Parts: sequence; C-alpha cells; structure tokens
Amino acid sequence: MVTSDSLLAFLGISTLGLLRMDPQVGAPILTQTAVSTVEAAYSLEGDDHAWLERVVRVAAPDLDRGFGLYAATGRLSAGSFFPSPPLVTVDLDSDCHRHAMSLHPKLPCPILDAFAPRAVVVGGLDEAWPKKLEAAKLYRDGMGPAGVVDAFLVFAQDGEGGAVKIVAPSPTPVSTHPRTRATWGRVALHVAAALRLRRRVAAGQTPEALAELDGTLFVNEPALAKDPSLRARLARAVKVSSHARAVDGLRHEPERALGLWKALLAGRYSTVDRWEADGRKFLAVYKNEPDCVDPRALGPSERRVAELVALGASTKEAAYALGVSSDAAQKALTQALRKLGLVGRSDLTSLFAGARDVLSLRVGAADLDVLVAVSEASHHALGGLTEAEREVAGAVMRGLANAAIANARGTSTRTVANQVRKVFEKLGVRSRGELRARLAVRDEV
Repeated sequence: MVTSDSLLAFLGISTLGLLRMDPQVGAPILTQTAVSTVEAAYSLEGDDHAWLERVVRVAAPDLDRGFGLYAATGRLSAGSFFPSPPLVTVDLDSDCHRHAMSLHPKLPCPILDAFAPRAVVVGGLDEAWPKKLEAAKLYRDGMGPAGVVDAFLVFAQDGEGGAVKIVAPSPTPVSTHPRTRATWGRVALHVAAALRLRRRVAAGQTPEALAELDGTLFVNEPALAKDPSLRARLARAVKVSSHARAVDGLRHEPERALGLWKALLAGRYSTVDRWEADGRKFLAVYKNEPDCVDPRALGPSERRVAELVALGASTKEAAYALGVSSDAAQKALTQALRKLGLVGRSDLTSLFAGARDVLSLRVGAADLDVLVAVSEASHHALGGLTEAEREVAGAVMRGLANAAIANARGTSTRTVANQVRKVFEKLGVRSRGELRARLAVRDEV
C-alpha cells in the first residue's frame, strides 16, 4: 500500500515543505482589495504607523507572496529617499525582516535611492526597474539568504517631498499584467495623496465642504462657494467616486472603479468618510492639491504636471494623480515645455533633477517662489568650446531658452541657436537634457 507520505517522497516533495507552502506563493498579483486599500488610506484615524499598517493589512491578501509585507513612509531630499522609522510589517517572515533591516544600515542607500527619481514605481524588481538597475541586484543579493528572489513594489511620491513604499518579498519571480500594475499604480497615487492629506490635517487644516454621496454639497470655503463651475465639477466627482465604491456599483471591478475615482476630485480635493450620530454618512471634503515649488512662474497646472513628468510619470499617470483629463495634462505639459524652452521629457527631467534653490521674486502685485535649477558646468568638458559657446552652454545649464539667452547677450535668437548647435556637435549630444548631463559636475568618490 502506498501511503501519502511515500507518494510525496517519490515525487520529491517533503511533508515539511508542503506544510510550509503558502497558497500565495507563485500566485498572480490580484487587485480585488484595491478599492478597499484606497478607502483605508483615506482614514485619518491613528498615528502614521497605525495608518500605514492598516493600509498594508487591507492590501495583503492580493500582494502577499508568502513572506508577508513591509512598508514605510519617508522624505525625499537631494535625490535620496530617507524612510521614517519604524518599519511597518504585516505577517513578515522573521528572516526577511532581519535581512531587510540589514540592507541599508546607513542612509542614503542605493536601493532606496532608485525610487527617488520616479513618481510611481509598481511591479516586480525587473518590472519596476526595467533596466535591471544595480538596486535590483543589491536587493536580491541582500535578501537571497532569506529565500527571496524577487519582490512586488508599490511606491509613490506625494508631490511635496513625501513618499510611501510597500514591499512584498517573493520566493519566486514576479510577473504581473500591465493592467494589474496600472491599477496598483493608481492605488499608490491615492495612498500618496492620503499621506499628504494626513500631514495637512495634522497641521490644522479643516474641511472645505461636506458632501452627501449623491453629490449634494454643504460648502464652507468662500472660493468654492463663489465658483459654480467648480462646485458642479466637485459634486459630479463625489457622485462618481461614491458609485465606484458602492457594493452595488463598480466596487468589484477595481480597474473601472479606480479609473473613475481619481486621486484628486475636481483636480483639487480629497474626501474622508464621516458618520453622523443618526447613522448618516457624509464625506468631509479637503483641499489637497500638491503645493509644488514654481519653476519660472509656470501656471499651477503646468508646474504640477511638469513635476510629475520630470519624475517619470506618464501623461496619463499625471492626469490621474491630479484629477484632470489626459488632454488637459498634455496641454499643461506642452505649455510648460514651451515656457521653459525645452524640447522633450528628457530635458524636463534633467532640469528638475539638478540641485534646487528657491528664489523669491515680486512681479507687480504678485509674490512668486521661483525654482532655480543650480547646475555647475564641468570646466574639463567645456575645454573645446569657444568663449561665446561656453557662455551659451552655461546659460543652457541654467535652463534658459534661446530667446532669453539672446536677450541677455544682446544678440539674435538665430545666432544663439547656431551656437547651441555647435555646442551639441562638439560635445556629441543631441538635446539640452543630454548637454546638462554631459556638463554637470559630479563629486569624485
């Protein structure tokens, strides 16, 4: 008679291994908890540790690969991500916990810094960092002794220097469908928006309005009260997002639900559930648009879209994060590039990637905080240029457009364009972004 144990042995499967096997191991990443995770994010109860643990615990059934999850919030500074202790864990394997903590005993850390240039990071190591950056190898090397070969990552920045990351270590390679990554990317943007909102409410911000689920508004904010078009857009957004969350609505279709429930309602607001004593449910409406620093007096929508795109977000992701249409986001991006005198996204990334100083200016009756990208040119790289070409290259490094350079040098825009072309040819670059990367001074280690 063949026993079950002998059959398992014949198949090369140990009883111990079978007992330790988790049903999530090797299973696909799901999205069934996506809407509930977003709802958990918009709860203001508890401190940040309790809040993040609650969010991760709700998401765990879809993300857990058998080792549990860990997460952290943090701040971004000078291209580095600095997580805020303590680390939040949910059912995290003890070996995974120990090795995860030893990955970055001091900060900054190359693994964490790989997140910093991106507005949103979602997917397995090779999906989130498609060029197989050194960070992915460092993570695998550090977590390998715990049996980890991959991880599912969820990360987003909040537009004001804050960020949140969730990591699900995996004993098997992670491969996710693009739609699944897109859905969790939307969740990540909501969680980041909720993190920004928590910070504002903690600082004393009060609701601008209360709303019923059908979109009926009870307005407190004077600006909202005076703007019927904005009130109508907000009422419609509240009604749509409520339908997306409803049990009899789109709740069980996460992709569609989160396609309607934008990270900002009417491009400005987030909502928090509020229950009255009689059991009625209202939504507290808070203004929650990111307060980005203004590069060269771009309009509010232009600077917000530019900041997100500079961090690698697609136009669709930027539109979702800001609660506007894709067409509106594309128009804002086009206008920002034109005003900054930039050719494409890579130039925008290079401009925002440099060190940043804020210069306060007064223009007429308006006070403007102007973002200045401070980039110092490498004297060695400039050696083959004429004096005029070096001056033009330096102006390009400061982000000036040809017209502004011409005005400052007392020459024509055409002359400057020819000088820029000569600089490109001599230095072997094809764009302003490549020029900044070529000329930027880097500290020697």
